Amino acid sequence: MKLATVIILTSGRRERYKHMEQLLESLTTQTYKNFELILATERMDRELVRLFNKYFRLCDKHRIIVTGYWNKCRTANKAIEEARGDIIFLLEDDLVLERHFIEILLQDFELYPYVGCVYSRCIWVYREGLSGNKGLAGFMARLISKLSLHESLFRKQVKRINNFIYEVPVFTMSAACRKEALYKAGLYDDNVEEPILGEDFDLAIRVRKAGYKIIQDLRAISLHYTRQVTKARRLYKEPRYLENQNLSELYFMTKNIDLLKYYTMSHAIYRILNSLAWGIRLRSIKLALHGIAGIVKGFVKGLSNRL
Repeated sequence: MKLATVIILTSGRRERYKHMEQLLESLTTQTYKNFELILATERMDRELVRLFNKYFRLCDKHRIIVTGYWNKCRTANKAIEEARGDIIFLLEDDLVLERHFIEILLQDFELYPYVGCVYSRCIWVYREGLSGNKGLAGFMARLISKLSLHESLFRKQVKRINNFIYEVPVFTMSAACRKEALYKAGLYDDNVEEPILGEDFDLAIRVRKAGYKIIQDLRAISLHYTRQVTKARRLYKEPRYLENQNLSELYFMTKNIDLLKYYTMSHAIYRILNSLAWGIRLRSIKLALHGIAGIVKGFVKGLSNRL
C-alpha cells in the first residue's frame, strides 16, 4: 500500500481540542492504515501533545508541526512541503470522518488518473443562517444567496459521472489532492492575513488551470461540526474581522476573474448586502462600513495581482 499524508490544520486554540479529538479518533478507525499524520498548528502545549498521543504516538511518521503564527495558507504550505505521501489529505480540525473515507478517495485516484483532487461529501451538522428560515426573512436570504459564486456559477459547473461521482469546480478542506497537482498549482496563496476566506476555492481553480480535473465522491463522508455563521458576538467586538474576511475572499475571486468573469461582481454585491445585513442586525453602521471597505480593498488587491 502506498503511503498517504493526512494534514490537519488548526490554530491550536484550546477551544478547538474537543473537535480535534473527534477527528483523531475517527482517523484511528480508518480502513486504510498506511498514512502519516501531520498536525500543523500555530501553538502547542502539553494538553495538545497529550491529546495527540492518546490516539497517535508522536514519532517520525506521526508528528506535530508548530509554525508560531496562525495563517492557514502558510501553515498548510509548510505541512505540504513536509509531506512524504503522493496523495495529501487536507482536513480542517473540526471534521469527523466515516471509516472508509481515506480508502474511498485513494481508490478514486487509481480509477481516474486525470484527477488532481477528490472532494468528499461534507455534511454540515449545524445548519445555520437565515436562508433556512421560513417567512420573508428566509425568502430574502435565499434570494440574495443566488448572487454568491456558489449558487450563481459553481452549481452550474457540476457534471454527473455516475450515481456517486461528480465532476466539480471547487472543494473545501475535506479533500485529497495529488502532491504534483498542488505544486503545479503553486500551493496555497499566502498573500493574505487571517481571517482568511476562499483560499480553498482559489487553490481548486488553480488546480484546474494546471490541467487537472476535480471530482466529488458522495460515498466518502465527513461531518463538519463548527458553527460558522453564528459570529455576531465577535463581529460586534471586532468589526474589522468582517473587513479582513471580505478582503481575502474578494482578493481570491478577483485574481481569478478571467475564469469567474462577471460572477465575481455578483459575488461582490452579495457580500455588500451581507455586510449591510450584519450592520442592521447588530445596529452598527461601523460594522457595515468595515465589511464594504474589505470588499473594495479585496477587489483592488485582486486586480493588482493580475497586473
